[in-house]
Amino acid sequence: MVRPRASEFLLACRRIRQGLWHRHGHVLSSRYFSRFYGEHDPSKNCIRPSFLSGNVLYYHALDIAKIFSSQHRLFNSASMNTKRNPAFSSLRLDDICYFEDIVGNKNVVQDEDRLFSANVDWMRKYKGSSPILLLPNNTEQLSKILRYCNSRSLAVVPQGGNTGLVGGSVPVYDEVIINLSSMNKIVSFDKVNGILICEAGCILENLNTFLANEGFMMPIDLGAKGSCQIGGNVSTNAGGLHFIRYGSLHGNILGLEVVLADGTILDMLTTLRKDNTGYDLKHLFIGSEGTLGIITKVVVLTPWRLSSTNIAFLACNDYLSCQKLLAEARRGLGDAISAFEFMDYNSVIMALKYIEGARNPYLPHHINFMFLLKQPVVMNHMTGPNLKLSYFAQWRQASFLMEL
Repeated sequence: MVRPRASEFLLACRRIRQGLWHRHGHVLSSRYFSRFYGEHDPSKNCIRPSFLSGNVLYYHALDIAKIFSSQHRLFNSASMNTKRNPAFSSLRLDDICYFEDIVGNKNVVQDEDRLFSANVDWMRKYKGSSPILLLPNNTEQLSKILRYCNSRSLAVVPQGGNTGLVGGSVPVYDEVIINLSSMNKIVSFDKVNGILICEAGCILENLNTFLANEGFMMPIDLGAKGSCQIGGNVSTNAGGLHFIRYGSLHGNILGLEVVLADGTILDMLTTLRKDNTGYDLKHLFIGSEGTLGIITKVVVLTPWRLSSTNIAFLACNDYLSCQKLLAEARRGLGDAISAFEFMDYNSVIMALKYIEGARNPYLPHHINFMFLLKQPVVMNHMTGPNLKLSYFAQWRQASFLMEL
């Protein structure tokens, strides 16, 4: 199979933006596809990105005409059948022995029960069939694993807490799963500047607990914080509840350590907040979802921990009023807003119906939208933010707000 050159790939990306390619779920079909693969009937072909050891991004063909074959993988709510790419090698006994020499027998998992949880996503929607799960303990072990997989053309899938909802952390077929759960050490913390260096397998909630004792907090907060890992958060550029205050991880990550597909270790663990020397390569890996390399260490700029918070529960009747509410919140509270969460009436009803322990907010039927506004108070003796929220509460009589 012929792989597209870099210039052709960039041209294809430009055509996607120009609307010359058409999206169908998670795959792309195009009349330009035949240039890459010599197929004269582009209506029967599509492409999707896949991670292959030794290649940054590798595109392989899918035959839409064989969509109803026996093997399939779920994409969204529809089944899309894919054929295993012959460029990938199959796992052999000598491969397993080599992995055991690197990470030890106990870190090469072949137990069916543990493999099942690693092969299935949190929603039980996407399922792979990997026969092996590797648990490296440090960057050097991971580098050796990827270097070997590259030489053997073994496909790999990096995995963190496996809390994603889009199937990005589970294999398609029999890829080697590399889970970073064992790489969970806190390397250092600068109490003066609030700079944390930790390994990618650290659980988000554990990092918050550690930082709380130092008077700091993580700039990201997620519903899956009890099991998600910081490496997965960074590789997916997760937003979280505090996005409105602290922004994306592109602005909070100062440095990274990454292992490339060929085993090369890329050390970008700078702690400088102002660094204008050369290319800022870390931004390529934030949000790349493992397609460019596997993140092993992270340098995070952490904000001061909030000593308390004020919360307002607001409701609107239409979407235009929702926009006015957000604008007024920003005008009245400025950067004091740490969360602005939105739910419509149907979402509330579904949560009450299917989530055990969910409490009824006593939402009247005529209210279509409701919000939870969270405002931080950095110091207990600072009354300014409290007064701000009290002032903002006076707007509940405004035309775009409704009584609960």
